[in-house]
Parts: sequence; C-alpha cells; structure tokens
Amino acid sequence: MDNIGYLLMKVSKELRYTLTKELSTYGLTTSQWSVLKRVEIEEENNSSLLMRTAVEIASNLNLDKPTISGIVNRLFEKEMLRKEQHPNDKRAFILFLTPKAKEMIPILESISDRVIEDSLINFTAKEKEIFVRLLSKMDMTLSKDKIL
Repeated sequence: MDNIGYLLMKVSKELRYTLTKELSTYGLTTSQWSVLKRVEIEEENNSSLLMRTAVEIASNLNLDKPTISGIVNRLFEKEMLRKEQHPNDKRAFILFLTPKAKEMIPILESISDRVIEDSLINFTAKEKEIFVRLLSKMDMTLSKDKIL
C-alpha cells in the first residue's frame, strides 16, 4: 500500500489505540493525556495566561469547544487540573496542573515513549531521525496553511 494518507491515518489510529489501552490503567484517555501535556508545556514555558485557557489549549490540539470542555471537566473531577478565573475575561478559566498531575506526568510520558519506541522497533537510528525530520516538515507545511 503506497497511499500516504491512508497509511498515516491507519498508523495514527493504531498508535492511539495502543496508547489508550496503556493509559487506561491510569484511568486516562489519549485526549486527556494530550491536554495534560499541553498544559505542562505552557507552564514550563511560563506562557501568558491567555495561552493556558481551554480555548487556546483546544486550538493547539485541534479540538472543538464541546470536546475540550468535556476533557477539562473530567480532568478537574480526577483532580488533575485546577481552574482559576481569568483576570481579564470573566468567561475564561486558566488551567493549571495539580500536584497529582505533576506526579503522574513522568509516568504517562514513559508510557507514551514506550508505545512510540515499540512502534519504531524495526527502524534504525538513522531511519528514526529521518522519519522525525520528515514528519516535522509535513507538520510545518500543514500548520503554515492553517495560519494563512
């Protein structure tokens, strides 16, 4: 099969399925993990408060409003996220990781890394390097199209 679109979709679904199965041990989904990771990135980068709202997190992860709302609410219920009223926008909340989430992230990252490594087991180090470079190039191309 040499249809790139089909292969990308198939591999993406298989990776997501495998990761979901692994994360279920901790009661999390891949979507919840991606939101936690995005909030962590924004916190580590000391991003502006605007970048830490559900709307901005959703935009970064290509999620719609109902989806991000459900994910944030579930993570809030699991005591993984904390919400604070935005100081300039009373409709928005700023998202913060809880200590529980900060403790879990290294474990979740390890799971995610293992799933990826297992999927690349038949790649040489050079092939992995090329693969990442090509995917990054494709991502930049697609992201540029969204900006325009």
